[in-house]
Amino acid sequence: MLVRKDSKIIAVDGSRMAMFKNVGEAFAPVLELIEEHKNPSLRTSELGTDKPGRSFQSKSPHRGTHELTDLQQQEEDRFVTEVAHRIEKIVANTKAGVVLIAAPRALGVIRKHLKSDTSAKLLAEIPKAFGPDEAKSLAKMLTKHEV
Repeated sequence: MLVRKDSKIIAVDGSRMAMFKNVGEAFAPVLELIEEHKNPSLRTSELGTDKPGRSFQSKSPHRGTHELTDLQQQEEDRFVTEVAHRIEKIVANTKAGVVLIAAPRALGVIRKHLKSDTSAKLLAEIPKAFGPDEAKSLAKMLTKHEV
């Protein structure tokens, strides 16, 4: 995939967002970190301590439990929703183009919150999680990726 010089690459997962700018050539991108946001990870016990709900059937002695809400996932979804609003502003103010790389679940949440004209302006949406050495590995992945 050719990524023009000065294009922005946004990488997102449930706990962080990193924005890079291509300072290299289109056929050999070199990514420079320009912005990073991290979601402070709280332990589930710090997010809530509820026990599973119980239900009783009036005509039967049977009792059932309700599944616990995944508070960690809710927190990640809240963070990714905030990131989606940030992406709206970035795409509106960028002329060179934006590539979005996100973990599959995070990409689904982002797609729900992006306006259709913003989605149309994205150069590519790539469902892929990224690792701690993201700049070099993302640049390498972008050179091999086909749209």
